[in-house]
Amino acid sequence: MELNPLLNHNTDEEIILAKRTQELDVWLSHLSYVTDESDWLAKIASNKLNDKVLRDSFLEKSEQNTVIMNELHNYRSSIEKYNECDDLECDVYYVNLHDTYCTKYLKHLETYRTLKNDLYLKILTS
Repeated sequence: MELNPLLNHNTDEEIILAKRTQELDVWLSHLSYVTDESDWLAKIASNKLNDKVLRDSFLEKSEQNTVIMNELHNYRSSIEKYNECDDLECDVYYVNLHDTYCTKYLKHLETYRTLKNDLYLKILTS
């Protein structure tokens, strides 16, 4: 993914918007891969380990991943409204909103990695 250079003549708001948009694009790209990977890992859990519970956990994680991706796509389309802010309260709202989505994204990845570790440990001990 190519990042656009920020020019010296951009306003602070344009720079913030560009950085947030770039960050969201990275999140969405990563989550797209997580969807594919969790489907593959569900098949490994089912076909190689005969662990239906672990398979179902990966399928559930894939569904959660899709929900988060949809939320991030919706957020990405609304982020343009940040440029319309003309007071501190509006700015703070969008900063907090971005932080909320960031926290949700990171927590999702953390639980996903824990699930992957469970699968790897089962593979190593079987």
